[in-house]
Amino acid sequence: MIRRLLAWLKWVVPLAAAFFMGRIVYLQWQKVREFDWRPEPEFLALSFFCTSCWFFVRAFVWRTIVAHFGRGVPYRESIRIFALSELTRYVPGTVWQYLSRVYLAGRWGVPAPVTVTASLMDLLLMALAAIPLVLWRIEEVFPLVGRARGILLVAFPIGAALLLHPVVLNRLAQFLLPRFQMQYEPIRIGFAMLCRLWACYLLLWMAFGAGFVLFARSLAAIGFSRGLELASNYAISWLAGVVSTWFAPGGIGVREGILGLLLAKILPEGLAFLVAVLSRLWLILLELFWAGVAQLYFRAPLTEGRR
Repeated sequence: MIRRLLAWLKWVVPLAAAFFMGRIVYLQWQKVREFDWRPEPEFLALSFFCTSCWFFVRAFVWRTIVAHFGRGVPYRESIRIFALSELTRYVPGTVWQYLSRVYLAGRWGVPAPVTVTASLMDLLLMALAAIPLVLWRIEEVFPLVGRARGILLVAFPIGAALLLHPVVLNRLAQFLLPRFQMQYEPIRIGFAMLCRLWACYLLLWMAFGAGFVLFARSLAAIGFSRGLELASNYAISWLAGVVSTWFAPGGIGVREGILGLLLAKILPEGLAFLVAVLSRLWLILLELFWAGVAQLYFRAPLTEGRR
């Protein structure tokens, strides 16, 4: 029953979200047209470089985790594996992103459990790195929680450090993964290294958030004083999109809907949803671009890295 419901939701949720956002843009189209649009290509170019860090840093972290399982994959091949597998998350079904990565990494002798474990660790590290941005503006989304923001900002690093400890991670994975019919390989990476990788993702979120701020600024004259608020809104919507992948492929529709609602506090409602949708299209274009570049220029011969 639950599986049927999820399969149904994977089609209905994105369509419903698209209808909801499209209707708002349509009803407020006059305001959208009259808005003081100021396209600035230089900010779009800067957004390209900042957002592109997403592919290179995450591929580096995934490769580092895999290497601690005793499996070597060249860095440029890791970029190709990551860029190509990311595209499959838009296919209905939660597993395709992982299955494609298992297939591509398997050509390098990386066992499926290692690929799955490394991919889930990568996602966990990325999510934990997004939470400080979320907490920074949490009072605007959840006012009751926002009253304890100071406490949460202090307590979160402690909680994150405990969660990242290999003993805790192994026990958590051993409990959860079998229930999702996923194979598991025990983590063989030290706590200090995991903290360093998390620090990499904290820096990545600074670049990724800046990429969204620059993208929004390339469309409209939004003051950079709003930059932290915009980046925080994007982090909130990204986390919501990750959670919603069980019923919305790639979180599509859900992420844009939440981002539009948050941006509506800064921009006219119709424009807010339009920027949210355009930001997804911008990310998809970057994914297609780097997947093409990786397929053409980053492919490594199979003999390399197999030592």
